Amino acid sequence: MSKIYEKLLIFTVLTLYYFMSVETANVTVILISFIALFSIDAFKKKYVVFIVLTVLLGLLLIDISYLYFFPLLAYAVYGKYGRMGLLTLIPILLFKEWELLILSLIILYIMSLSVKLYREKELTQRMRDQLTEDNLRLKAQRNEIMKTHEKDIYMAGLNERNRIARDMHDALGHSLSSSILLIESLQYVKDQDKLQQSLKQLQGRLKDGMNDIRHSIHNLYDSSIDLEARIDSYLIEMEQYSKEFIYDVKLTMTHEQKIDMLSIVREALTNIRKHSNATAFKVVIKEHPKFLTLTVKDNGKVSDSYNTGMGLQSMREIVQKYGGVLTTFTADGFVVHTIFYKEAERDEDSHRG
Repeated sequence: MSKIYEKLLIFTVLTLYYFMSVETANVTVILISFIALFSIDAFKKKYVVFIVLTVLLGLLLIDISYLYFFPLLAYAVYGKYGRMGLLTLIPILLFKEWELLILSLIILYIMSLSVKLYREKELTQRMRDQLTEDNLRLKAQRNEIMKTHEKDIYMAGLNERNRIARDMHDALGHSLSSSILLIESLQYVKDQDKLQQSLKQLQGRLKDGMNDIRHSIHNLYDSSIDLEARIDSYLIEMEQYSKEFIYDVKLTMTHEQKIDMLSIVREALTNIRKHSNATAFKVVIKEHPKFLTLTVKDNGKVSDSYNTGMGLQSMREIVQKYGGVLTTFTADGFVVHTIFYKEAERDEDSHRG
């Protein structure tokens, strides 16, 4: 629709120029030129351009006034065939209408700018559609990653419950069953000394059972996942790489912290396999007075797509849960460096804020 408006504007300008240039303007010339030139848009067939060109050239032999509308013909031909539109300016050169030629060149220049703008608009639209599609796909990937993360937490909790049930069955079950047998035997004990000895034995067994319960509860989260051993198992899967693992942590981490650290390590190792040409890597987890650091460094060059991927975004969101920082940089390879602030430091920072 914008092209029709442009043609109407150009036709109006050419009509005004026609009225100003000739003493007796012919309205029939204007109407025939209008019908001929705008029939190109009505039929939208490329061969119509040649028909109109032939008709106007024939009319030009009858009345030179049709020459004043050749700039619009040049505009139409340029829009269909590009620079071939310049050939339609030959009659203007032959009749030496220099002002009309300059006006035609201005119109064609404006046309070229319009075409360029239209193409840029189309490109922008395609890019916007592509970005929308990529955004939807990345959201779906993020949701899938979060579901996997939640599943890992659930499975770790389920394994922990099974372990506790097994510990209670092995330790507490034995203490209680032996205590019940001892209580049943007491009803047959008549000797006071033997009765006192049996009661002390019963008390000791019940205390042992209580200590077993306390020990299981104390280790409910702390011993559910051996972080160092689990990361070692991840590294075994990376058998084609040279690798190094440094673990220097004395802090007792919560179950969720271990799961989150494992998620980051697994994601970093996955990215090494998928996005890097590395042959070696190093995983370092160290404890500092106020925070923990987790660093994964390889000797390869990561692809540009990784820096905008959902894997990196997922790791960043995990670190932000602890008020920490995730940074990526290159230093003889690609480095993912994370900082996890300890619980006390996070509480102190929140009070300061």
